[in-house]
Amino acid sequence: MIFLVIFGGLMLILGGFYLANSWQRYREWKSGTVIVVLSLIAVIFGTINLPVFKGHQQVSNQSSSSSQQVSQSSFSNGFSTINGGQQGSPNHQMAVLRQLQKGYSKLGTVSFNKENNTYTIKPTADNTVQAVKAIVSDPSQASQMGWSNLTNSIKKNSSQVSTALNGDYTIRIVNPDNTDQAVYSAKNGKTTYNIADN
Repeated sequence: MIFLVIFGGLMLILGGFYLANSWQRYREWKSGTVIVVLSLIAVIFGTINLPVFKGHQQVSNQSSSSSQQVSQSSFSNGFSTINGGQQGSPNHQMAVLRQLQKGYSKLGTVSFNKENNTYTIKPTADNTVQAVKAIVSDPSQASQMGWSNLTNSIKKNSSQVSTALNGDYTIRIVNPDNTDQAVYSAKNGKTTYNIADN
């Protein structure tokens, strides 16, 4: 598509000169206008279909569908009777982990840290990795990439997990290049950190 954008841009420039020349010399504008309009359509179509723009749109769609899949699996109904025992037991925590892994499989991997009751999502899907890296380098891009769809889902899921396990639990998504750096985290249904707010 980059070639279409470049070719369309060159044709747009040449078409503009042709239109100006035709109008000044012969008072003819129809053929020049057709060339300019077609070139402009080619540039717009090529730009919209560039991998950069399609990647951000796919990230938004993937994060929404993965988040909905996790949200639809009712934590509060499903984990109170698994293998008996108390809510918040290791069996329940691992059951929630499996549910989150299944729900966020299109975005990346999910792990659990027992010491601080934190579920961590590490992006591995190419589009998600690119989007998170872009947000890390420029947080102002977050709204264009549908970041709020993913973060709202994580926030909702953190509330469901905390209710299901009857305790304080955090869900966070990390920078794929530096897993110690969270880009978003929510605890008990409340945002505790959002890189887009910085």
